[in-house]
Amino acid sequence: MTVMTQTLKNFRENVLPRPTLFDILAHFEPQSHYQFSRRVRNNFEELANKYYKSTWMLGSYGGKAQMQTDIRGIGVASRIEIGRLVLREGNFQALIESAFELFQQAQAHQLASGNIDRLLVRFNKSDERPRDRQHLGAVFAKVFGEQCTFMNHNENLLEMGHSVVYQTIVQYLREDGLYHSAHRNRIETVQRHLQQEVGRYENFKFYVRPTAVEGNIPRLDFCYTGAEPDKMVEAFMTGYTEEHPEFVAPDVFRAQRPRFVGLKAYERASRRYGGLWILQHDIVRFISPQQVSILYLFFNQDFQPEEESWLSWDDLFLRQQISPFVNRSSRNSQTFLEMILEALVRNGFVEEDGDVFRLARGFSNFKHVSFYQLGDYRRQGI
Repeated sequence: MTVMTQTLKNFRENVLPRPTLFDILAHFEPQSHYQFSRRVRNNFEELANKYYKSTWMLGSYGGKAQMQTDIRGIGVASRIEIGRLVLREGNFQALIESAFELFQQAQAHQLASGNIDRLLVRFNKSDERPRDRQHLGAVFAKVFGEQCTFMNHNENLLEMGHSVVYQTIVQYLREDGLYHSAHRNRIETVQRHLQQEVGRYENFKFYVRPTAVEGNIPRLDFCYTGAEPDKMVEAFMTGYTEEHPEFVAPDVFRAQRPRFVGLKAYERASRRYGGLWILQHDIVRFISPQQVSILYLFFNQDFQPEEESWLSWDDLFLRQQISPFVNRSSRNSQTFLEMILEALVRNGFVEEDGDVFRLARGFSNFKHVSFYQLGDYRRQGI
């Protein structure tokens, strides 16, 4: 009996630690000439049979890939969905890798409508399982040759893509980083001029180069790059926008690429309205403007985050009543504070211990980012 009990215990721990069912969905770019013909269906059926892995289920969680098509504008887009049942950690990489390879093969043999545009993975409580996300990221890097981050759509659904880091969340809240709203009018003026004169600047790309200086507002220099400098470009830009763009040679631009920021990216990162995408270690979560305003309650008078201080609900409510960052109509609302604190705790920005709260561990390391789907990241050449 003792031997049998130990055998069952080892089986549960080593073979079935936590059976996980993965639903993996790949969206492909639409093409106007794509046809879901009999040849495509037959060839895909052969490919699906080759990569079949039983999950003991049917439908979206089935181990055999299924392809559907959608109409997007004047084009047709395909999507492939496949399930994978992971019973032991040792089989994780091989099972997920085979699914990713299926997507690559469908793309390479022109069975899908185009390149992979989006990649989504659904499994139970995915936002609470960093180890499984780590394994997924390692498989993605092996198959596609690049690192990825995860965007949290809900507690069970992740999207794999890429993040562009702007600054830390603390720098955003204090507005003392390289992205400052004081330059927004200049950025918008140049963007508007470029949109009006598309043909004039079609051989050049424009960027800004932020530089930290004494004080909270960084210096912002406008730059452009191309085959060679053009005095007419500089003259027109100066005349219409009063900005003096500096030419940067292509080799210098490539060598110093991290110093240059696209106009659209700077405009997006410097916004003081709307919500934020925040990177917490490997997962990106959206934080609403209301949640941003409550985070200020955990800062002291010098705008330093009180990461080690536990604050009671009553203390937070008193701070909310006098906070200039909270909408005036919500400052005296207890319900507002309760709802926002609940959301911040659920999303890992705030820790709760009974009736006291504090900022989550590592809060200062959270990053303000933009998340790009795989297709958007590739098309924009970021």
